[in-house]
Amino acid sequence: MKKRVFVAIGVSAQLKEKVADFQKKLSYLPVRCIKPDNLHVTLIPPWYTTNVEEEIKRLKSIKNIIDPFAITFREVTFGPNPKKPRLIWASGNTAPEVVTLKSKLEEILNKKREKREFSTHLTIGRFKEKDFSKFPIRNLDEKILWEEKVGSFLLMESRLRISGASYEKILEVSFR
Repeated sequence: MKKRVFVAIGVSAQLKEKVADFQKKLSYLPVRCIKPDNLHVTLIPPWYTTNVEEEIKRLKSIKNIIDPFAITFREVTFGPNPKKPRLIWASGNTAPEVVTLKSKLEEILNKKREKREFSTHLTIGRFKEKDFSKFPIRNLDEKILWEEKVGSFLLMESRLRISGASYEKILEVSFR
């Protein structure tokens, strides 16, 4: 059976709590907030596979290639295009370790490198681009300081539903 999977960095309980507190501030906007259990930083975007066991085997072989590192989120903004947004996300500088990890994952999974430069972000809300005209604000630039320690990555299954995607962890691979 075909499954839609992707590779991501999981989010700690502490960061989920900070995001949930921030999402309360968005209640006046027509935004579908991401549930805490669905929060993640995507490293390799979704693809369909009929052989999850093979993907698991490949990903398990990547251990010990990188040391744990930290990601720091510094602002919450509209994205990905501020002029035609459809997301609210937290972003910050992309640590070199994230780029190295992403590159190694692309290599081991035989995935083409994306043309656009990788941007570390955490989607915290979604909305339809056409609904942006109803927003009482046009600019969102909230300064934050959310730090996340990263010591593993996840293989996730994505199930698309009318109410939005739901995600289930298939595998967690620790760096050490």
